Amino acid sequence: MVIKSFREYLDKLRSAGELVEINEEVSVDLEVAALLRQLMYSGGPAVIIRRTRERTLPIVGNLFGKWDRVTMVMESRNLGDAISELTNMINFRVPGGLLDALKSLSELRRYAQYFPKFVNNGPVRKYEWREIDLTKIPAIRQWSREPGRFITFGITFVKYGNYRNFGYYRLQVVGRDRFIMHWQPWRRSAMYSELEGKGEVAVVFGPDPVTMLMAGVSIPHPLDKLLITGVLRGEGVELIRGSTVDVDYPADAELVIEGELTGEYAREGPFGDHVGVYSIAKDYPIVKVKAIYSREEPLIPVTVTGKPTLEDGSIIRFGNEVIKPMLTLLMPEIVDIEIPPEGLGYVMIVSIRKRYPGHARRVMLTLWGMVPVLGKIIIVTDHDIDIKDFRQVMYAVAAHVNPARDVLIINDYPVEELDPSTPIPNLGSKVGIDATRKLPEEYGGREYPMDVDADFPKDIIDKVNRLISSTMGRNASNK
Repeated sequence: MVIKSFREYLDKLRSAGELVEINEEVSVDLEVAALLRQLMYSGGPAVIIRRTRERTLPIVGNLFGKWDRVTMVMESRNLGDAISELTNMINFRVPGGLLDALKSLSELRRYAQYFPKFVNNGPVRKYEWREIDLTKIPAIRQWSREPGRFITFGITFVKYGNYRNFGYYRLQVVGRDRFIMHWQPWRRSAMYSELEGKGEVAVVFGPDPVTMLMAGVSIPHPLDKLLITGVLRGEGVELIRGSTVDVDYPADAELVIEGELTGEYAREGPFGDHVGVYSIAKDYPIVKVKAIYSREEPLIPVTVTGKPTLEDGSIIRFGNEVIKPMLTLLMPEIVDIEIPPEGLGYVMIVSIRKRYPGHARRVMLTLWGMVPVLGKIIIVTDHDIDIKDFRQVMYAVAAHVNPARDVLIINDYPVEELDPSTPIPNLGSKVGIDATRKLPEEYGGREYPMDVDADFPKDIIDKVNRLISSTMGRNASNK
């Protein structure tokens, strides 16, 4: 099964030689960020920083800086098998007869294990802080022009009716009991908060590592993100109901901040973001902390941003694998999807089995409609292109793209606010590149040029291989 808790994950990292500890004092003002960033760029281990100059709680950083640490999370539960189970569950159909009903009942029982489970108590609620003091949380200032300290790896949980969502939103600390919630208007959590009207949140630190990874994956409403997390874990997430807020959150976490939006706004930022530039300063909602709970001696995850590829690259790669079955269910023509970590979610490459004129454009428009702020640039190729091989993708673009015909540009479309390329926050443009072979209707009524024939007779292949082997052998003996 997968690793069930944050502490278990740390134990696994330690046993694998992928976790080190630093006992020397490190400041949350620039030093922590510089240290974590260098560890990530160099492929270094995860780290526990026991002591900070500002006397905060201990820090855990670089948890997912390497992909093999992500695969370690799944342990014996193969990610591909878990994704297949997710696809089966999404594909579940209403039974058409008695035998189908019996079979479906068995499947429903199996799927039930993935639903969230409520418990009355959990480690995260062992201690209630008598004094609410956010300065004890290791919020960091990671770039010199940032105006203050930011919480970077807290997972915000929200609720709207029976719907729940959770995700990473940076939080600028502006007082011992107040922080600014940086969630953009197109975010699902921002929508839930607005619809719910109450604006209650729970910011969770250090739940199990699958939940941590899923917090960075965009799942469209109304799909239940916690249910998908349960499928990947192999069992449902244990939740506890908030004490001072009507929000549910993982019971086996390190620490939780319960709070409510006050209705006030304050200037947040600038913040050195994942694109490698300072994002704009802008007004965002203020959250007043109502309570803080934690387990004994909590460890607080912290992450950093900057030019790729950092820890978020592994989370992007994980998310790519998770959303693929959902997209292929809606668009069965899709063969593969690649969201390169270096592209920060702004670049998507899709291979399809092309069936009709304009098919590539339809795929582009469908993807933009489902997740409007991602995929600023979408490249669509034929099914026989290995889109994980950048050389093959570039060949398809070079060989099959006539810019006047095959480049689609859409103006005045929602984009991520953090995208520095557009002068108007949240509004920009999209470009789609059709790198597929063209059908006659797309090629002036003529047949598209045929690929060269790579199927040589076997006797020729055998002779060529023998000649190369002989030649290489002589060259090696002459050295």
